[in-house]
Amino acid sequence: MQEFWQELYPEEDELYSEEERNILFSLDLSEFQNILSRETWFKLQQEFETQQNSLSQSYLIWTDGSGQQWMLVDFDNKKTYYINSLSDSAKGTAITNEEGHPLANVSELPDLNEKLKDAQTICKLLRDDPQTRQAPKGTPQGFVDLIMKLDLDEVDLEGLKRSDLSGSRLDFESVHQDLEFVHGMFREILTSSSTSHITVSDAAVQTVRSYLPQFYEIEGEIKDFDVSGENPTEKHAELLQKISNFYSEARSVLDPIIAYVRSTQIGKYQTEFSDFFDNAKGKWKEFDTESETKLQKLDELRIARENQIATTSISDHVKFFDNQAKEHEASAQRWLKRTIWTAIVFISIAVVLLFFVKPTSDDWTPILQNLFTKGFVISVFYMLLNRSIKNYAAEKHLEVVNLHRKNALATFDAFAKASENNPHTRDQVLLASTNAIFDANQSGYLSPKTSRSDTPSPIQHIIREFIPGKNQ
Repeated sequence: MQEFWQELYPEEDELYSEEERNILFSLDLSEFQNILSRETWFKLQQEFETQQNSLSQSYLIWTDGSGQQWMLVDFDNKKTYYINSLSDSAKGTAITNEEGHPLANVSELPDLNEKLKDAQTICKLLRDDPQTRQAPKGTPQGFVDLIMKLDLDEVDLEGLKRSDLSGSRLDFESVHQDLEFVHGMFREILTSSSTSHITVSDAAVQTVRSYLPQFYEIEGEIKDFDVSGENPTEKHAELLQKISNFYSEARSVLDPIIAYVRSTQIGKYQTEFSDFFDNAKGKWKEFDTESETKLQKLDELRIARENQIATTSISDHVKFFDNQAKEHEASAQRWLKRTIWTAIVFISIAVVLLFFVKPTSDDWTPILQNLFTKGFVISVFYMLLNRSIKNYAAEKHLEVVNLHRKNALATFDAFAKASENNPHTRDQVLLASTNAIFDANQSGYLSPKTSRSDTPSPIQHIIREFIPGKNQ
């Protein structure tokens, strides 16, 4: 980590010397180390405040591994501090305060925030120290603020395919979809309001901190992959395996975070509404004489809101089913007229063929020809008449079904309003209306040979999932 600090501050040649710097104040080294081990960050803020220096809620601390030097970055205040233990170089002993506790000086460095412009630098700060295996420490807001400095939109996803290597079959087309998927998961997490406001758990933040630098490391390895190097085929296979393993691990640990992030987005308004009630109840309970009345009023508002959500847009579909019923009614009338005309033509032709068209002689050949001709013509017109009757019955069936759906929806609002103070009854009405609309209803126009299915439709499954007690 020392080398990396020197990369960040190449102009600070005396960063690790024992010479006097621009010292702001001194800290009790033992107390400071105790704060780091227990992560009692509020105590560190108190220590800074006692020295007339404010420390925000967003900061991170790195150590060089020796336990004697630290770097603290305060993101909100845009300040960077260097903390090092004091020692007497001549005697080789630590400098202590009046109580005999070793001291550490706190001096200010140029603001590190100005140097956090590229993903490589940010990822190095997010990673554990490769030598000491020590992770950076600090507040959850500090980790989030550092992570949020990464701009995933700058990643050239198309370039990660390395299509320029397709001729040598050493491209990365086969794993590009995995990389794109993980990139999308990170992007969804980092762009969600729940992440920026620290409503995700500290464990989730640490998971993102651990896996996000690995993604950028893989990105760099793909961009730097060179077919002219030593054993390119073997290195290509190793990199493909590394990407596949990373995809499997990242997806398994990020899926729960994604699920939580999405739930917070879906329940955003519900949470705000619930918070409003909680705050209102907390305040109104202070008024003994009016609290009961006001809480009752709030409950009524909650029920009204639930009723409004349950009935939103229900009536809009009445017009749709009404239009469908009218269209099928008009079509049924047309088929009825065609059926009547077809029946008249069929009967007329049948009478003519049976009674007026006779064989020209008593030989078998004319008789058979006459019978075949009559049978063929009568069969054709019978088939047309039968098809016309079926079409008429189908249109009438659809007309009746859509009228039934229209009536079910038209009466839903009335039943829902009557049960607005009873959510359980309202849910029962919604389920009954759903069954009435999507069940395979008998109209009397179609053959009853096909029994009604007892298997709920997908729509009924969805409705039952949202109604408590109906998905068991």
